[in-house]
Amino acid sequence: MRAILRILAGLLIPCWTVCLFALQASDQAFEQELEAGKQAVARQEYVVAIEHFTRANGLRQGKCSECYVWLARIDLAGGKIPDALEHAEKAAMTAANGAERARAQLYRGVIFGRQSDLVQAEAAFKSAVAADPACLECKFNLGFVLLNESKDTEGVEVLKDVAPAFAGTPRGHEIERFIDNPGLVRKDLAPQFSARASDGQEINLDTFKGKVVLVDFWGTWCAPCRASLPLLKDLASKIDPAKVAIVSIDEGDSKEKWQSFIRDNGMNWTQVYDGDLALHHAFRVDGYPRYYLLSKDGMILAEFKGWNQDGEATISKAINQALGH
Repeated sequence: MRAILRILAGLLIPCWTVCLFALQASDQAFEQELEAGKQAVARQEYVVAIEHFTRANGLRQGKCSECYVWLARIDLAGGKIPDALEHAEKAAMTAANGAERARAQLYRGVIFGRQSDLVQAEAAFKSAVAADPACLECKFNLGFVLLNESKDTEGVEVLKDVAPAFAGTPRGHEIERFIDNPGLVRKDLAPQFSARASDGQEINLDTFKGKVVLVDFWGTWCAPCRASLPLLKDLASKIDPAKVAIVSIDEGDSKEKWQSFIRDNGMNWTQVYDGDLALHHAFRVDGYPRYYLLSKDGMILAEFKGWNQDGEATISKAINQALGH
């Protein structure tokens, strides 16, 4: 009997070691898939990203809250609102800690906001703040939706709470505007931003105050963007730069490719490289090319998706209307 026990004891050690190695290998594979998914999103390769996040989630037996959040974000970018909500709900159900619960609820709130369901959005953002009181984005979005519901006193108090953390940033300037004039939230106000143009100039909404602005999101990889370039160049040559500005924002290219393309194609109006996708997220761009026409006081007057043969005439007419012609 003792001999048998000694044999069994000897077998337990390598078995435990094998199990430990298997767990470590599984963890490593999970991290690799998760990181690969994030990198694919950064390259805007969403189909590839979905494959990686799905495999990562499988390695966690379908209980990866972070994976579900990323899938919800991809769905949201593609306009697949029901799918985005389903993934956000799963993210909430599989959340393992307060930070994960907050992120899941944050995206639930964003999705409800897209559906104009402000009551559900408010409830989700409040759940996010309760789960992680340190989540600044959760508090900002809560304040924002409260103002949208005309709950100005409560919304301003929430925004005042987060204002110091965003001081000196584009979001901070936006918060200051909302605190001073809560009613702006209920108008289609363009997001505040800060960026460096190709000529080195720091620009933001205030740079163009008093001008009508056409914001152009594009990329050299985008065939419709390249096809629209001659028309955009023609438009740029006709506008009065004292009254109208065009700001082209590149997405998804290397900085070197962007620089050589705008140089070789004579794109001599304001050019911005959005390497960290900050402007992409701020304007919630979900397709290319995408154009936003801003009023002299920074309101979004119109949004144009793509560019057809009548694109220049349509946008020119909208610009003239914005100028009061």
